[in-house]
Amino acid sequence: MSEGTSLLTPPRSDDAAAALNALLTPAGEADPYPFYARLREAAPVFPSELGVCFASSYDTVREASTSADYGAMGPDWWDANRPWWRESTLFSNLYSTIPGLDPPDHTRLRSLVSRVFTARRVDALRPYAERLTAGLLDAMADKGAGGTPVDLMAELALPLPVAIIGELFGVPGDERQRFRQWVEDAEVVYELAPEPAAIAVGDAAYAQMREYFADLVAGFRRRPQDNLTSDLVRACDAADAPLTPDELLSMLIFVFVAGFETTTGLIGNGVVALAQDPGQARLLSGGPGAVDRAVEELARYDPPVQMTRRVTRRDLTLGGVALPAGTSVIPLLGAANRDPAHFPDPDRLDLARDDARPMSFGGGVHFCLGAVLGRMEVGAALRMLYQRFPEVELGGAPVRAPGLAARRHTSVPLLLNG
Repeated sequence: MSEGTSLLTPPRSDDAAAALNALLTPAGEADPYPFYARLREAAPVFPSELGVCFASSYDTVREASTSADYGAMGPDWWDANRPWWRESTLFSNLYSTIPGLDPPDHTRLRSLVSRVFTARRVDALRPYAERLTAGLLDAMADKGAGGTPVDLMAELALPLPVAIIGELFGVPGDERQRFRQWVEDAEVVYELAPEPAAIAVGDAAYAQMREYFADLVAGFRRRPQDNLTSDLVRACDAADAPLTPDELLSMLIFVFVAGFETTTGLIGNGVVALAQDPGQARLLSGGPGAVDRAVEELARYDPPVQMTRRVTRRDLTLGGVALPAGTSVIPLLGAANRDPAHFPDPDRLDLARDDARPMSFGGGVHFCLGAVLGRMEVGAALRMLYQRFPEVELGGAPVRAPGLAARRHTSVPLLLNG
């Protein structure tokens, strides 16, 4: 739709409103997929009374995620729509860095860290990841002897990606575990309607992370080492510095946290899905190609990131619905991944599914920076877990963290057989 064309307001859909209201309940958080289906069937593009438009079909989510006509919800959007955001250290810092910026600022910051996540660098990390995984599985075997349940999240899903990203950033091994609670508290920043009390907790966690990285930066400024933090400190201190000290801290926190939280979530979600359909796990023994397909399918089936945020840059139509410039759009990645128009039998886990192409990693210039690294880590964790313990069973009820935007477990007790 060209600029200047008259805009039509779509008729209000009671079915879509009911589906959205149900999605935003504890039942929706526990299992959003039936409510996504209802919303998608009623209105694949739904301008809601919340002041944002939800996209839930594969095609509309892909368009809103990849087209340059849709920008990030950056500082200008937050100033106009959520003026309280500058009072929150968590919100104001996160949405002033990579996820809240468009080119050229987005390109400037992303280019400083993107070389760490190239396929070549990730391949070089593979032996290290496999050694880490083997050691973690040894410890799990000891703790699970005699049929004692072992917590997947505490023993593998969290320590593996934290160790790898910690190594890249130069965060000492004995200091990495403290990020677990900080990140859990800060994930409120991704939710649609966060409560003030939760924002306050998230602000406190962010302040602690910022203090930690300020100390880390100061240490590497005095004694540079071969890691990403030292590289970024040198860039910040250069005469023609491509980033400011504030940008340095905000970007370090975002990239470090993003470098493990989604991987942790996908390992947990994936193992729970496999425990509920144990026959699928046998497909992990089919070699690298089978593992790669399995990771894509598990990311499709229950992704740790359920939605992103976009803003229309001009007057547009999305899925036949007219959207004025400046419209807030929420692409529902989890809904797109279960769209039957794109995925046959979408509610069935099928690790042999070819060419899944889920929207789990986003798209366009905001495509997940660490997708290559995350895929490698998840693949190594799942392949080696099921090689070591062919009969993995749940040893109790998994516990999910609250929230809809970030879908992950805090505890997954396992019985390790084999």
